[in-house]
Amino acid sequence: MLLQTSSTRFTPASTPAAAAKPKVTAITSEKGTAQPYRRRSLSTRLDAPFLAMARHRLSQQFGDSFHFDYCKDKPVREAAVIMLLCVVKGVPSVLFTVRGDHMRNHRGECSFPGGKRDPEDVTILSTALREMYEEVSIAPNDVEVLGEYSAMPNKDCTMRVTPFVGFLRRPMEDVSTIVYNPDEVQRVFTVPIDDLLDPKKRTLVRFRDSKYMYPVWHVQDGLTIWGLTAFILDGVLRTIAGEGPLGSTIIPEGSTIQRFKPPRPSA
Repeated sequence: MLLQTSSTRFTPASTPAAAAKPKVTAITSEKGTAQPYRRRSLSTRLDAPFLAMARHRLSQQFGDSFHFDYCKDKPVREAAVIMLLCVVKGVPSVLFTVRGDHMRNHRGECSFPGGKRDPEDVTILSTALREMYEEVSIAPNDVEVLGEYSAMPNKDCTMRVTPFVGFLRRPMEDVSTIVYNPDEVQRVFTVPIDDLLDPKKRTLVRFRDSKYMYPVWHVQDGLTIWGLTAFILDGVLRTIAGEGPLGSTIIPEGSTIQRFKPPRPSA
């Protein structure tokens, strides 16, 4: 089960043992309507049992994503992002940024704090925590790192991106109090975990001529979470739910799935 309730307590014995490497399977209808996550009740508490469950299940992850290859004729660089679980006005949520419209890459897109590894970064986790502090002024000491998700490539397979999952220890009353770096970020926002679990706000779409469908979330203020950020988000939620990292699904033969048109940045 993904979420902790008063009637169901997490214990190590209730956590599935490490299973065989997951396969890509269809979990959608012909029209690409996303099936709901296994959890039916949307009552969420980011309490100690939930965090212990998340930490345990993330530790069961396999290595690199199983159907991705990296570029063989160019150097493969490293990068890291961190998916922050947080509590805003008492509501368990996930923190996102909107990248600046002037950025060279991924401008105006919803993302997790993160970036390329610097030579001074001792570990790839150091990269994620440094970028988090540089972008949204959240100190590493304020975050409990729960684990990491499978590394995966960027769109041209020249960068290996390692996602981490963390919990912001201090609750927030107002997201606008976060001081972000305007050189990289134009906005910080959070989405309640309940909304991210709502199948009405999550669809699976086709990118270009890919044989896979990928998750997309339509959230507040017309924002769309798509691309690598959405793929990581879906995989982490499914991993914590014990459903496996089914971030993409093979398009059923003969189906007519509409191709996704990424939103254009405002500038």
